[in-house]
Amino acid sequence: MNIESLERFKKEINQVREYFKHIQYVDDILRSDVSSTENEMIKISLNNLKDHHKNFRIDKSRFEYKASIISLYGLLEKYIEIWIKEYLDSLADLITNYNDIDEKIRINHFELSLKLINNITSRESLKYKHIKKEEVIKKLNECIVNPSNYKFSTEAFVILSGNLKHKQIVKIFELVNINLNDKIKNNKTLVEHFKNNEEISNISNIDSDNLYNKINDLVERRNQIAHGSELDDILSISELELSIQFLENYCQAIFEILSEEYIKKESIYKYQKIEEIIQIFNNKILAFKIENYTVKVGDILIVETTEGNFYKKTILTIQLNNEPYTELKVTDKKDIAVSVEPKIKENQIFYIVKK
Repeated sequence: MNIESLERFKKEINQVREYFKHIQYVDDILRSDVSSTENEMIKISLNNLKDHHKNFRIDKSRFEYKASIISLYGLLEKYIEIWIKEYLDSLADLITNYNDIDEKIRINHFELSLKLINNITSRESLKYKHIKKEEVIKKLNECIVNPSNYKFSTEAFVILSGNLKHKQIVKIFELVNINLNDKIKNNKTLVEHFKNNEEISNISNIDSDNLYNKINDLVERRNQIAHGSELDDILSISELELSIQFLENYCQAIFEILSEEYIKKESIYKYQKIEEIIQIFNNKILAFKIENYTVKVGDILIVETTEGNFYKKTILTIQLNNEPYTELKVTDKKDIAVSVEPKIKENQIFYIVKK
């Protein structure tokens, strides 16, 4: 997973926030007293702005509301698609043989690729006109006849990425064999959001429709605007800011879940389990036995928690017999200790890169 895409998402979210600031600054000017302004040109311009606002005020609020809702929903749909496709491309780079991919993903890849071909050839579908059906067929064929040289038709997995209420996002995640509802309720970013912003300390037993109602509401409002429905319930800037805050944390949770799932796959295909743990000191020093291995500062540990979460830690120091090393080659079995940033715990599982 590409952390830069998460940073781009946050940058675009902040652009909407800056748009709200701009609206506020304009409103502040409209409320100001221009009679004391000495510059005649500025006075005329401000008076013209005030006069225009008297006639345009209601339409202005509606336009700002529409622009905000369309922009926010567009970010949700755009980055769900980007991150699902990034995840699949990352899997293809990590798992070298198609037959080792989860069976559910392989089945869905075949069936969805056929739907994608149908969408490409449909005159009514413009979204996939940049994709050639021959390329989709070629990728499917490679998966069958040359599974060590495969690539996913990642666009096939996001065919359903319209009207992205939470339930629909869950369905997309099911296509890549991830149970989003189970994962997201344990996500630290979202748990802290509900605790700090909505005073909900335990979200595990709350119905998903109620928990993610801001996402569902955003989709409904976007649909109203797209279909030209009457807008009777326009959110204020302060209400929209609450929606932005939730959308940002929700999407970050989505990214983190996909990243963590990829790390889990790395622990299987790229890393090896440390079988003989000796002890953990001060929640940051891992002592273990190892042989026929070269370890160096900067190497990565994967940590698996008792809850089944996966994350990475960088090795900061290495010691053998209380002597520090920046790189250590071990042939016979030795007891070594490495330090990482806290916290690691006794009941966790640790993986090091296969060498």
